[in-house]
Amino acid sequence: MVTGQNLMGVYNHQDNYCIARQPICDSEQKLAAYELLYRNSADAQYAKVSSPHQATARVCMTAFMDIGIDRLADKHPVFINMTDEWLLQGEVLPEPAERIVLEVLEDIKPTSDMIQSIRRLREQGYRIALDDFVLTQETKQFLPYADIIKLDVMNTSMEVLAKRVSILKRLPKVTLLAEKVETWEEFEACKRLGFELFQGYFISRPEIMDNQNRSAAGLILTKLLAMLHQKEPNVKHIEAEISRDPQLYYRILRYINSAQYSLPRRIESLRQAIMLLGFENLRSLVSMMILAGSSRRSATLMPIALLRAKMCEILAEEQGLLPVENYFTVGLLSMLDAFFSRPMEAILDELPLHPRIVQALLDHEGSLGEVLQIVKAYENANWDFVEQSAFDKEVLTESYVQSLAWSDAVADIAELEE
Repeated sequence: MVTGQNLMGVYNHQDNYCIARQPICDSEQKLAAYELLYRNSADAQYAKVSSPHQATARVCMTAFMDIGIDRLADKHPVFINMTDEWLLQGEVLPEPAERIVLEVLEDIKPTSDMIQSIRRLREQGYRIALDDFVLTQETKQFLPYADIIKLDVMNTSMEVLAKRVSILKRLPKVTLLAEKVETWEEFEACKRLGFELFQGYFISRPEIMDNQNRSAAGLILTKLLAMLHQKEPNVKHIEAEISRDPQLYYRILRYINSAQYSLPRRIESLRQAIMLLGFENLRSLVSMMILAGSSRRSATLMPIALLRAKMCEILAEEQGLLPVENYFTVGLLSMLDAFFSRPMEAILDELPLHPRIVQALLDHEGSLGEVLQIVKAYENANWDFVEQSAFDKEVLTESYVQSLAWSDAVADIAELEE
């Protein structure tokens, strides 16, 4: 099993376990799927699984019954780790089959019963992925029924990986997925080898590039964000800046129409729209639009940043930490380096943020930093840190659930067409 960022936790009160999700992207860094992972926190061995069969059952029950696959993964397919018992008893698998990729773990043996079961599941519409695959005389029996083959990048040299890929690429209609990709250098190398799908920490890390150019719209948004972070924002100046970009004006109006605003009458002016939104909401909206337009990876990164922001806000509310909007801001801005592919320090030097926010983003200092740190630990499946923290585990998982649907919905608004 892999661990990684953008993990969605779901809490079960009785048995104290959660599931998590990790994004899988394509060669253009667009979100392609999620892998669902199991985490057991019932005892001191926080990240260990006592029963793989029970783990798969809990993942399926929570994802498909308690939450719903659409809420959990939107329109994307989900990868689920399978044990031999689950594959042999295919009738208990969740549906719809076309949304599910069944991962055959590396310790499963290709017995005749297993091969027949996998063939039958594939005929029913499930896709089959071979996890941590290593080609041997035994494992090659799985190949005729594989749709996706996952290769571990972390524990394999590029030379060995290239040899394995050259053999597997001869197979018809098989997609190669590189998992545990840690750096952008590894991502680019795997692309050159012929991988089509990618999974790992590299998604949330900056891709350092030269000559970072900014569009005129991006400059307007950045300047506008600086205005909104002033101690006493000037409505007249904000109005003038927004007026420079008709598309920005349109997006603000669309956001108001799609959000929970009960409009007593039609909006007649930009100033009226600004006052209706309020500075805090406008600040969050501008931040989201900056992120959405900053990176070709924004479709993958945006839900992560939004979920982070909302969870920080909810935890602040639970702890009575004020003002809660500062916690939302810290969560939202915590991935600026990944969005802009620049060092965080350099980006923050350009924004007139309060020192408390800067210290929280750079060093996890103060209550802002503590909340951000626990959210990132939960997201990264750092269960030892979560277990040792002072935060209530039930509150953490429930706040994640509350943040999930909100973050995906708002990401759709932030990703408006150019």
